[in-house]
Amino acid sequence: MSCLFTIVQANAQILNIERARIEQDSANYMTGKAGLNFSMFNRNAGKNNPNNFLQLTFNSDVAYISARHSYLLLNYYNYLLINYDNKEQRNTIASNGYAHFRVNLYRQRRLSYELFTQLQSDRARGLELRTLAGAGVRYAILRKPKTNLYVGSGVMHEYEKWQSPDETEGIIESSLPKLTNYISNKAVINDHVTTEAIVYFQTGYDTKIDSFRNRVSGDMNLLFKLNSTLSFRTGFNCTFEDKPIVPVTRFVYAITNGIQVNF
Repeated sequence: MSCLFTIVQANAQILNIERARIEQDSANYMTGKAGLNFSMFNRNAGKNNPNNFLQLTFNSDVAYISARHSYLLLNYYNYLLINYDNKEQRNTIASNGYAHFRVNLYRQRRLSYELFTQLQSDRARGLELRTLAGAGVRYAILRKPKTNLYVGSGVMHEYEKWQSPDETEGIIESSLPKLTNYISNKAVINDHVTTEAIVYFQTGYDTKIDSFRNRVSGDMNLLFKLNSTLSFRTGFNCTFEDKPIVPVTRFVYAITNGIQVNF
């Protein structure tokens, strides 16, 4: 079991399904981790006029490993409220989160199969709702005690509901079949350093614009083991969309550094 205390964080939201993968040969057991963080603070915005912040973050990863298959349930939610008790300034609310369920059929075979579904929102960017469901294959290019390399490919259907920055446009919806692909790697460099990374490429043809909409995203982490209990984790994740549904920033990223405590 482990928990992560984040020191520096910028908002972005990339799902790294590999973090909850279990490569052990044992079966019929459940494992997971969960965390809940709450913070409240203020910053000066003028005499007797502070900016007040309230933030709540929840995350939970649960995996059940059977003899043949694995089942993953990944959850994350972040809520940020600014100026919640300042009557002179308007409240600003930014929330984002997801719930992702994935089944890996015949997990120990070199070629296995996956079923997945996801519910997601990112109010800070204007994403009111994203739902998707799909299926694919997962192939083990390399499986060694200290390193592995996987590729995955599949099809999915994605529905999105965006709030346009242009108030005259209001809500904009999109419903597309897409191809989804990923490559992932985890490697133990030595007794003290471990790396993990995953890169996604998703694309679908939108008849409304007579063009493909492409999304590339990635999550990379470096874990330094300080002792048997403490580890230092640094990570970078990002997303690039060449033709977003609404005019928002096409490239978003997050950098995190933290101390992880292992029990």
